[in-house]
This record gives sequence, structure tokens and C-alpha cells, in this order.
Amino acid sequence: MLNIHFLGAAGQVTGSKYFIYSSTSRGFLLDCGLFQGPPELSQMNRLPLSIPIGAIANVLITHAHLDHVGYLPHIVKDGYNGNIFATEPTIEIAGYVLRDSAKLQEEEALNANKHGWSKHKPAIPLYTSEDAEQAISLFQQVQRYKKKILPDNISAEYLNAGHILGSCSIRIEKRYDNEQKPISILFSGDIGRRTPIYLKPKDNAPQADYVVCESTYGDRLHKAVDPKDELRDVVLDAVKTKSMLVIPAFAVDRSQELLYCLNALMRDGEIPILNTYIDSPMATGVTDIYNKFPEEHIATKEELSRPDNNPLLFKSLKFTKTPDDSKRLNSLDGPAIIISASGMATGGRIMHHLTNRLPKTDTIVLLTGYQAEGTLGRVLLEGAKHVMIHGAQVEVKARVKTLNSYSGHGDQSEIMDWLKTMPAPPKKIFLTHGEDTARLALKAKIETDLKWEVIMPHLGQSFDLEKTI
Repeated sequence: MLNIHFLGAAGQVTGSKYFIYSSTSRGFLLDCGLFQGPPELSQMNRLPLSIPIGAIANVLITHAHLDHVGYLPHIVKDGYNGNIFATEPTIEIAGYVLRDSAKLQEEEALNANKHGWSKHKPAIPLYTSEDAEQAISLFQQVQRYKKKILPDNISAEYLNAGHILGSCSIRIEKRYDNEQKPISILFSGDIGRRTPIYLKPKDNAPQADYVVCESTYGDRLHKAVDPKDELRDVVLDAVKTKSMLVIPAFAVDRSQELLYCLNALMRDGEIPILNTYIDSPMATGVTDIYNKFPEEHIATKEELSRPDNNPLLFKSLKFTKTPDDSKRLNSLDGPAIIISASGMATGGRIMHHLTNRLPKTDTIVLLTGYQAEGTLGRVLLEGAKHVMIHGAQVEVKARVKTLNSYSGHGDQSEIMDWLKTMPAPPKKIFLTHGEDTARLALKAKIETDLKWEVIMPHLGQSFDLEKTI
């Protein structure tokens, strides 16, 4: 028996968790992310896993986004104390992500109790900073392309996924002591773009019996436009209308991509020199990590070592350091740029900027990536005239724009191109990490073009891969 159990991201874009186990040993968890979105989805984070914590021997992580690592402190809180395997950049970024997540959990519980937002009396954080630190202490470094040997004759090989710094696809192989053929599973992780803005491109897909593939943008194609051109047009609009440009952006990768493009646009004279504020302690720290790993991206060590040549730095760029520095941004007049987390406006300092700026006509809110169903970012994208932030109704007079070219996820054609690099067809492909409309569209495309058998697993479903073959 070799089972895969879908514990998250099965019909949702968030909450990635897959449990792989056999009859002869404890299993391992591949990714351990938070559900994000509407309250009914977020509340799933408070439910116990449908597997015993004691059944998990190891955890393997594809990359450090919250929907792939954010549940780790919770399983540690519940008793997990095994290894968590990831690449070195992923480990460093995960440290920031988990500390920030725990702090937000604690602050939200504190504010909920203070203002009576929560249905629970008292509101308690999902996990604490102490839980996050304990999870961080369990990380163990792995190298790409070098097999990690796990119990029960299972190996894991990490490949470049080109999604964010340190991101990986992971190929699992189970070998048998008898004459039975090995069984292999390829987990795509989040698949990067055909030509990333800043990172080195993803590896081709290796051969595997099964593929577990993301489908975030399985139903659409990104605009064929240079990301810098798209950003330039919005910045020039802000300059012309003397507006404050407020950009909710993921602290990991998206913020760095925006800095890279803004730097290039200002350097080449395509936009004027504008004061630009990174109001995210995590984005500040992660930018330093990008400078530490030049082998992951296109900038050289020489460029990174000189502030005047560093593609992620420019003279009008300012990093806020304290909450008071953040509050002072409230009084700024445009044109200027504020980049703050989170990217889907689900928490963090961006919430205060939106509370302050959304009622103002001299504000442009720029959404730069996927906005999951039920998030404030999705509500703004859909044109809401009033939104709820921290329990209060906020009028929306700001203009809301979106940039699709900055997505870190491959679109339908890019996913298909990646799948086509496999040396031979797999036995089956499981589509996860996508809403059902996206999964259905990608399923139809794969079945039509590749003639592969496609499965759309639902939450909690499991498959015995020895019998499925």
C-alpha cells in the first residue's frame, strides 16, 4: 500500500497539505499550509488534522508561502517534533513568514478581544510566537538535485520550480525490496512563469508515474505584456492625477519583483523619481535574503554588492522600520508609492493603509497577483463600493486596478508546456491548488491535448497508488 491523502488545496487555492504513507511505516506530509479566504475557509485551520500527528515522521516543503508553510506551528503545537526538509532559501524565508504569521495571529486575537470582533469569547490565536519558533527550529536543509532518503525506501528529490526564491517541485520515489517496480510521484509545487521577472526559470518536469499539479490559473492566460510596461502606465496615471499608489503585495517575491521593475523604469527615465515605501518588515528582511542567494536569480554578486547597481535598491526607496514610521505614511500626499503586505489584503499593515486610503479619490489601489475567493483583495477586484475592515465598514472611492503580468503562477499554457516536458505520460495526474472552475478548464485541456487521465481530488479523499496503477 502506498497512499496519498489530500488534506488541503483540493478545490481551493490555499491550504496545501498532502500526506503520503505506506503500511510499513509512518508517513510524511508534503507542504503544511494555511487555508486563506472567507471565514468558513479560515475556520478550517482550527480543525484538527484528519490524521494523527504521531503518524507524521517528516515534513517536506516546496516553498515558503504561507499557504504552504503556515500550518507548521499548529502541528508543532499539537505535538509534532520531527524534521522539516526544505532548501536553504526556503528555510530563511519561512523564518520571516512564520514569525510574522504568529505575530498577526496574536495581534488579531488581542484586537478581537478588545473590540469584540470575534464570535469566540475570548478569542485565542491559532498559534503563538513560541509555537512558530519551535517549528523554525525543526527545519533541515536539503540541496536541489540530491536525493533525500526517507524511511521505508522512499527518496525525495527537489527541483527548481521558478516560483519564488528557493521554490521547488519534489519528485518522490518508493522502492520495494522485491521485484515490484518503484512508484514515483511528482509534486509540482507552485509552477513559475515561462520567463520570470527576476528568478531563474523552472526545470523541466522529470518522469513520474503520478503528478500532483497545481491549477491556480488553469482557466486563463496571462496578458502577453512586459510587466514593466504595465506597471509604468499605472505609475504615470498616479503621477498625472497626483494620487497615492497603494500596492498590496506579497512580502516574498512580489515585493522584490516590483522593486526590480520600478528601479528599471526610474533608471531608464520611463517614470519620474518617486518616493517609494516598503511598509512591511517581512518584505524588508526577505529583500536581504534575495541579496544573499544570487545563484537563484539573474543579478550577479557584483551587482548586489554595490548599492548603486543593486537592482532591488534605488535612492528614493525607503524601508519603514517601526509602527510609528508606518503611521506617518498616512499623512503623505501623492504622487508616491506604498508597497505593503499582504498581497490579498488578508492582514498586516496594508489593512491600515486601505482603511485610510480607500475613501479617498486621490488613491489608486493596485492588485498585483491572484486574489483568492473571499479575500478583501477579491472583493475590491470585483468592484465593491463598501468593504469591511477590522469590523468597520469602509467606503471605496479609490480606483482599483490590477496587473496580471506579475503573477508568480504559470497560466494554462505555461502549465501545459511544463507538463509536456515530461519524457513520457504519467499514469494519472491529480489537479489541486485551484478553484474548481480552474481545475475543470485545465482538466479539459489536458484530456484533449495530452490524452492523460485526470483526477480532481476532493478534500479528505485518499488513493492507494499501488492499486491505482
